Amino acid sequence: MRWRFVFKVVGVALSMTALAPCALSNASPTPYHISEYVVSDPAGQPCNVQGTPDGALWVSLHQPNQLARLDPTTGQVSKFTMPGKTPLPGGAEIGPLPGGPIPSVGTCDMAYGSDGNLWFNHQMANSVGYIETQAPYRMHEIPLPVPASIPMSLQAGGDGKIYATLTAADKIAQIDPQTHQVRIFDVPSKASMIIGGAAGPDNAHWFVEITGNKLLRLDYATGDIREVDIPTPASAPFVIRSYDDGLWFTMMTANAIGHYDIKTGTFSTVPIPTPMSAPIGITLGKDGYLYVDESVADKIARIDRKTMQVVDEYPYLTKMTWPDEIKTGPDGAIWSPNFTAGKLTRLWVDSFGTDPGFPQTHE
Repeated sequence: MRWRFVFKVVGVALSMTALAPCALSNASPTPYHISEYVVSDPAGQPCNVQGTPDGALWVSLHQPNQLARLDPTTGQVSKFTMPGKTPLPGGAEIGPLPGGPIPSVGTCDMAYGSDGNLWFNHQMANSVGYIETQAPYRMHEIPLPVPASIPMSLQAGGDGKIYATLTAADKIAQIDPQTHQVRIFDVPSKASMIIGGAAGPDNAHWFVEITGNKLLRLDYATGDIREVDIPTPASAPFVIRSYDDGLWFTMMTANAIGHYDIKTGTFSTVPIPTPMSAPIGITLGKDGYLYVDESVADKIARIDRKTMQVVDEYPYLTKMTWPDEIKTGPDGAIWSPNFTAGKLTRLWVDSFGTDPGFPQTHE
């Protein structure tokens, strides 16, 4: 999984840069309900989740090289095997797991494109691709022109293009969903581990640099690139999102969430109360609060954007499953893939309103 690969490369302990923990600002948690949904056996390694306008929920299965579609009405799980390469000969170790290393097939990130298709990265095949979101769900693959680039992340841009970080090559790929033309941009800082991606409110796409400890801005109109230093040292930024005309990003080794005000150029920090929790993904809930998966602490943090404080922490039902990128689903719930358990976790907080529910999954 991507974040354990990051820890192996960065080579730092969580405690080295973590900010001082703080107490929860909410004495009693907002009422909530957590449930789990099986999408594969534990070896399937669900890595990311993405909703589509038809209400379906898609899951990337890292190891078997598949996408799974969860029907919102019946709960049926349909699986589609991706084109392209299988694991590297002998497997590629990307970090320790209980039971040993895992081979990196490399399918993880997904984004709903402006063309109505679901796009995905394929790290070890050095390609991106998409699946049509209507039957018969045909798949297509687009090779990247930079060899051995390891496209680590993929997101949809505000300009209608698809952006993939070519992390091993210090480059960014822009893919036109209509023509499939690929344009390459160079990252100024070398060996900075460019990753993430979010469409900003300023006509630009923003990324984070894990070892470079920077934000990176790519202007949609001009292609100009600008880097911004993160003031928290060695913070290992990982996932970035754009809400309230600003940027929010997780800082794995700092055990905190960062906020960057684009207009003023100022940074703010929200510490996570649980020490060494390794915050990874971040999403905006329908109640206006931010939700963050604490991948080591097995919790979901709830953040008040007005007070810049963590007000609640909700425990996962299954422990030590290395939850990855948390997202808000089309049903309004918070969804998180449990990488080593073959499950998805669904969180519903009472502040969301009436829970529409989601059917139990089956194949």
